[in-house]
Amino acid sequence: MNKPDCKYGADCYQKNPAHKEKYAHPSDNAKNELKQEEKADEPSGEGSSASPQKRLWKGCTPAEQLEDLKRCKRPPTPEKDDNNVEEEDAKHEYHGMTRQRYRLPEVPVDVGMMSDLYDPQIEYSKRAEYKELCEDPKNFIKHKFLVTMPPCFDSLWEFCTEEAGKANCKPESVFEGLGLRMVGPFDVLAGKFKNVTIHEPGDYLRHWRFYYDPPEFQTVLVKKGSGVHYGYWRDEPDNADGLVAFNDVNKGCEFKMIGANVFDAIVHYLEEHISVTPFNKKQIGTMKKSLEEWTTAKGIPLKASEKIKSRSKLIVCKTFHKAGLVVPYDRKQDLGYRPLLESDANLRKMLSKFNNIDFYKDKSKFQDAMRDLQAVITAANLAVDECDFGTILELALDLFCYGEKNLHEVMKPLFFTGYSMLKRPQYIAIIKSHLDNRCDGIDLDLLVKNCKP
Repeated sequence: MNKPDCKYGADCYQKNPAHKEKYAHPSDNAKNELKQEEKADEPSGEGSSASPQKRLWKGCTPAEQLEDLKRCKRPPTPEKDDNNVEEEDAKHEYHGMTRQRYRLPEVPVDVGMMSDLYDPQIEYSKRAEYKELCEDPKNFIKHKFLVTMPPCFDSLWEFCTEEAGKANCKPESVFEGLGLRMVGPFDVLAGKFKNVTIHEPGDYLRHWRFYYDPPEFQTVLVKKGSGVHYGYWRDEPDNADGLVAFNDVNKGCEFKMIGANVFDAIVHYLEEHISVTPFNKKQIGTMKKSLEEWTTAKGIPLKASEKIKSRSKLIVCKTFHKAGLVVPYDRKQDLGYRPLLESDANLRKMLSKFNNIDFYKDKSKFQDAMRDLQAVITAANLAVDECDFGTILELALDLFCYGEKNLHEVMKPLFFTGYSMLKRPQYIAIIKSHLDNRCDGIDLDLLVKNCKP
């Protein structure tokens, strides 16, 4: 009975008797005769010494060679006769591939890098995904900014759409005549992110993020040409019904809660921060009246302070930004927060030692300043071990609000630990991107890209 030849011939690694009975294994002499016959069939001359792949590509254009590469597939694995063969293979170092290993075909230099094949496809996939996101503003905001917007966000856009119809302008431009600009997530509703350059994920998290804006704050309105800006304050990233606060970055790190919805921010601006002139006085009165009538019709209360008062009862400490820190805290067991090792006044004195120190040039001065601060950091880490997670987050926020950039690497692990223990991972991504490129000034529009670290 003629048995089919084993594809590995005399070099076959199989030792299973069933395999020997099923396949024939030509001797080395028969194998040499076959090689001599194949050699006799090879064309003489320059091509005889070339590899099979080079002979295959001889006379082909680079484009044709590139198509060959695209069709290139890994050769099939050796056939398995039965389960015993697989067990035998497992004993070998290369699982049956000791004597014959697969080699990629040699790629001619003129074919180019493999990235020529894949980069355009990856870029196309990114662009398609980005375009799909732009068609769903809520999903875009959640995906790029890592937060969910409260209902009043959509309500203000609805109001602006109606006012824009009356004034024959765009919804995002309704307040610009009064010196107030709608930014951040409102740029998404305005379609400004369509057909623009796709940026890195961290760039979107820094879009209109001012120098002292902690992760809990998201800017949505700015006074043109100033550091005054309003936004949503969320103690937790998944809280879709946060408060509204404001800060003037030119005056420091302090924030103030001013309302329960974004309409309160508009009213606060018209009453407190707008520059009143004889030319806009009438327009201001008209806008305030329109806001009051529209919100009353929609059942949206203005200047409601109940939510601010409710939150104030949950604050465990003020922190340097004065908006207060809210973390889970069991008052009966005194679990979740403990005060820092030093008072705010003493901590400020410690941090003042870091003023104007260049870490790379004055390492010895930096280490001297770290000696006192290290004790406070150690105590905060011990508090984490005893489930008082709010303490380390308070310290991180105080260092952030103090504003010295040479403390960024010191505060990063404090933020990461605090937000991780409190299960607020979105804020870890936000603070990391902010500290990696923390910009001064007021030109923070990603779409303009004027920001300089």
